[in-house]
Amino acid sequence: MANPGLNNNAKHIEADLQWLRLLLEDRLQSFKEKKRYSAFENFKPPVFKRPASIYQKFIQSFQLNNAERLILLLALLPYVAPNFIEESLQKFDISNSQISNIGGIKGSWHGGLIPTGETAMFFLAPGNLNKRLEYSLYFSTKHKFYTKNILKLEDVSAYEPEGSGVITLSKDVLSMITTATAYQPLFNSNFPAKLLTTRYDYKDLVLSQQTEQQLDEIETWLKFKKKLLVDWEFQNKISSGFKCLFYGPSGTGKSLATALIGKQNDLPVYRIDLSMVISKYIGETEKNLSKIFDTAANKDWILFFDEADALFGKRSNIQSSNDRFANQEVAYLLMRMEEYEGLAILATNLKSNIDKAFLRRFQLIVPFSIPDKEQRKLLWEKSFSSNTILEKDIDLKSLADNFSLTGSNIMNVVRFASVMALKKGDNIITNNNLLTGIKKEMAKESSISGDSTN
Repeated sequence: MANPGLNNNAKHIEADLQWLRLLLEDRLQSFKEKKRYSAFENFKPPVFKRPASIYQKFIQSFQLNNAERLILLLALLPYVAPNFIEESLQKFDISNSQISNIGGIKGSWHGGLIPTGETAMFFLAPGNLNKRLEYSLYFSTKHKFYTKNILKLEDVSAYEPEGSGVITLSKDVLSMITTATAYQPLFNSNFPAKLLTTRYDYKDLVLSQQTEQQLDEIETWLKFKKKLLVDWEFQNKISSGFKCLFYGPSGTGKSLATALIGKQNDLPVYRIDLSMVISKYIGETEKNLSKIFDTAANKDWILFFDEADALFGKRSNIQSSNDRFANQEVAYLLMRMEEYEGLAILATNLKSNIDKAFLRRFQLIVPFSIPDKEQRKLLWEKSFSSNTILEKDIDLKSLADNFSLTGSNIMNVVRFASVMALKKGDNIITNNNLLTGIKKEMAKESSISGDSTN
């Protein structure tokens, strides 16, 4: 089935490739005839026709000038026109070994010439040192190509100039332009995070009034963030990101609330696996965190660091070098969170485990407490399937009053009682099975608490 978004992209990229072809063949003609190269400014890119494409919108949203637009196109070549440069070289009967200043490298499997920084200079400023120095700044770490995670030059050997590095397009930009869909990274050592989703809605979440108010504050921030930063010109006064700490016992709704914030605002939520981030080797934890934030840069993602106690231990009293390095890791995480332009949420079971100096760095600290009797009754009522029937002697108010359970505990009990009903071949939830399920949950919690004290 045809995809209009991809069709529009293809038309506009094709138009830009024709512009690039004219420029390349002029360069090759000048090389062959040993003539002075024409100025890049003489070659105007096409004006795109309607309807607008994602490629066009990308160029406009990042306000790319003609030179930046050309570099973006060069980075796309291996994916949209693999033999683009070779075709023109063959037309002029020139080998890339004869014209060394065209740059580019041959890959192990890729048949075409992969553009490098030198390739960009061949298009933009051949034989013009002043312009070459000017355009080389486009590959600096201060340029938007780097700061906005659009593209970069890959590292080269110590004895080679940086311009020999391949122009690499970020995976999210590549996915957006070539598939018209947002890039979703795979879970791996470079990005140890999984997409967090939920089938529940806010009506299924039972929280205290204080917690609901603070979650509403996050929603309000997300809704008015752009207006505050841009229209009210706060971007130079405050961080464009938002840092929250969710704390409370397991099963009280921290993960679900995070997933619902993402669902409500149509933002992907990535749960970070801290066990794959934290390393015993000095400097490795910071490297791992850097990979996460670099991947998430300039995207509307919510980063969720679950069970953050492992990293945010209370270490104000530094008694060893390990404590000192742990504090450095926390400081680095907080620094990257402050630089991150999206919403970052950390979850912990015990707020007391986190040093007060670190707590002050969060814009919002949200408590998730064990539900009270009224909340537990509501959770019991919401948990059963509409396909089941409750035995007449079941008193949900009594269960709520007598057993201090979390929402997660209650759901486990209901699951157990429902499976038992299916086992006996009916849809009747019995009081006996509910009580058995409650005992199992309380025994489990007691076992966990006992382990934590050992």
